[in-house]
Amino acid sequence: MYNETGFIRENILMVDVKGWRYKHTTSSYVIIGDEIAIIEPGNKSSAKEILNALNEFGIDKEKVKYIFVSHRHADHAGGSSELIKELKNAKIFAHEYTLKILMDPEKLNRATVEMYGEFGEPMDPVLDKSRLVEIHDGEEIDLGKGIKILAIHTPGHTSDHFMFFEERNSFLFTGDGMGLFSNGKVLPNSFPPSFKFNSYIESIEKVRKLNPRILGFAHFGSIENGAIIENAIKITYEWKEIIEKMKEKDAESIGNFLYENYGMDFNLFSPDLRKYIFIILAQGFLNGLDK
Repeated sequence: MYNETGFIRENILMVDVKGWRYKHTTSSYVIIGDEIAIIEPGNKSSAKEILNALNEFGIDKEKVKYIFVSHRHADHAGGSSELIKELKNAKIFAHEYTLKILMDPEKLNRATVEMYGEFGEPMDPVLDKSRLVEIHDGEEIDLGKGIKILAIHTPGHTSDHFMFFEERNSFLFTGDGMGLFSNGKVLPNSFPPSFKFNSYIESIEKVRKLNPRILGFAHFGSIENGAIIENAIKITYEWKEIIEKMKEKDAESIGNFLYENYGMDFNLFSPDLRKYIFIILAQGFLNGLDK
């Protein structure tokens, strides 16, 4: 298991980008071939952590050509505008809807601050449309030196969600599409308002067929797969059963139950925010239970 900034493979650098203004909460990845890709800009404040890591590890910024964004949420897309200011040869690659939000994030920013308060960092718009590129399911990007990245559309957490598979190392970046990873355990990533249970499970099953050797989570860290994917599916069905039995109760009651039963070993996010996160996850699951 990798949970500190450093190389997890010869050509894959993991960076703790201190998303949500807290260490060990959001990880981004730098994939190095002849050209270089960054997977996941993180929050707006995360961009400086990525840029510092490029400097610290002697990675040539001129060779960064690709910035892959898994989906539209501000803790994943928010660093985009900051990164392209510094990385002059890079373009942002994402789903069509993600790109629309990057150009005009005002509505999403309002919702983010309303839901998460001081932890909800608004993102700046990307003003140069020529730096934005739409990606499609099954598209493959060749970085050179035998390093290729496969884009995989994986709706469920959101409709615009993508995972990215680096084939040579059998490394799968899961974004928010497989769960929240903490202390060796996975919990469903059912943040509202777009979570859909059926699509979420179908997407995990889709990438399971790749049989990835290494999983890189956005929240947080990377690990040899082993039984992690199977556990992600199992725990999601487990939560579904719990929430179906409790669905007449409100999200706060369900979230408190989930926190009491699953939150004791959960170390992501600021301690002040963790219990609230479980309430939010419960709300998202309730909304997307039959979708």
